[in-house]
Amino acid sequence: MGDLQRLELQSDGYNVYMYLEGRLYNTEHLCCLAYARAKFVYAYEQGGDLNAKRMLEYIGWLYGQEDSCRQSGLSAEEITRQRNSLRTKDVIVRMYSFLNVLTSEGHPPRGDLMEKAVNYLKNFWNQPFAYLKDDRYSIDNTIAERFILPLAGERKNPLFFGSNRMANVSAAYHTLISTCRANGISALAYLKSFFWEVVKGRRDYENLLPMTIGIHTNKL
Repeated sequence: MGDLQRLELQSDGYNVYMYLEGRLYNTEHLCCLAYARAKFVYAYEQGGDLNAKRMLEYIGWLYGQEDSCRQSGLSAEEITRQRNSLRTKDVIVRMYSFLNVLTSEGHPPRGDLMEKAVNYLKNFWNQPFAYLKDDRYSIDNTIAERFILPLAGERKNPLFFGSNRMANVSAAYHTLISTCRANGISALAYLKSFFWEVVKGRRDYENLLPMTIGIHTNKL
């Protein structure tokens, strides 16, 4: 048998993912650098920590490099070469050295936000920079985050349904909305037409579905 294809998993530093890391066979685990960056943004903007600003400058340089590679249309080999250049390694070494200073004994106390940012990057140092190994890897997983954001928000809504009946109503509503999206139909136009037909007395709901009601706006 030939070698099994190596898989990749990119996540934030949620402890469950770190627990799974040691149990994933033939899988490269990457952490999202944007997640680490966000913690330093909070520490700087809300906590006023100037050390956070310095760390953001290092991370910003790495993001600038990724933007430059993308805009220049570099080949896979060129991207890998840029990511592993002496300049890139120098920036990461400086980051690590600065992180060691921040976590050294005797360092002045810092705010809670900066403490969380520093500890996160210290504990998950290797995973955020695993993207350097392969041009197919991304510096973060913000694209996936944007796609699941509506689901994450919706996850809280079931807490306020109040009853099984309203949970069923919500399930039916979201099924119809998703069906509209899948068929390129305006959900708003569909609901207007649906309730107008109900007001007129129609109860043949099987003929009032997004695919059968006759709306072809192609606008979501």
